[in-house]
Amino acid sequence: MKTEAADSEAFNPYAAPAARVDEVAPAGPDPVFFAVSMLKLTVMGVFTFGFYNVYWFYKNWKCVQQLGDDVNAPIRAVFYPLVSYGLFKRVREHAARVGVEAGFPAGILAISLFLIYVVAQYVDPSGLSALSGVLLLLPVQSTVNAINRKLAPKADRNARFSGVNIFWLVVGGIILMLAVIGNVVDE
Repeated sequence: MKTEAADSEAFNPYAAPAARVDEVAPAGPDPVFFAVSMLKLTVMGVFTFGFYNVYWFYKNWKCVQQLGDDVNAPIRAVFYPLVSYGLFKRVREHAARVGVEAGFPAGILAISLFLIYVVAQYVDPSGLSALSGVLLLLPVQSTVNAINRKLAPKADRNARFSGVNIFWLVVGGIILMLAVIGNVVDE
């Protein structure tokens, strides 16, 4: 039978931990920017007619918020053709701070994205030209993935297609097929 005095002697809040710390794998930090594989970004961007681009921008602006910038992620995501330069510039700056080479020109990508958006809205009523907008996000995502690999090597790469992703791929695939058939029949 233990006494209260024995219990107080057994517990020493100043003693070093008894468990071996090196046996526990450290929990990797979350990715700095939105992690998504290049294949998933491309497929989702094409099959959702660019709606995935809005989601991509939203997730990345949320990451910018977590880095300390005071931005409104939903508004910036909706108006991404107008504010994409701000995100691209932040990704380049962060890459430079952590020693990752950013192989994309932020200004040229932002202007190109804006022009594709204008063409898709006002020149190409089918919206098929908007599908090329996702291609402009690939160099940025490549840099984002390099940053995440360096700073959060154990974080999820987001390469698998979830059930929701597959649902939107099927719906978008049907719409894309109908749009292509409609364009072929009109000509």
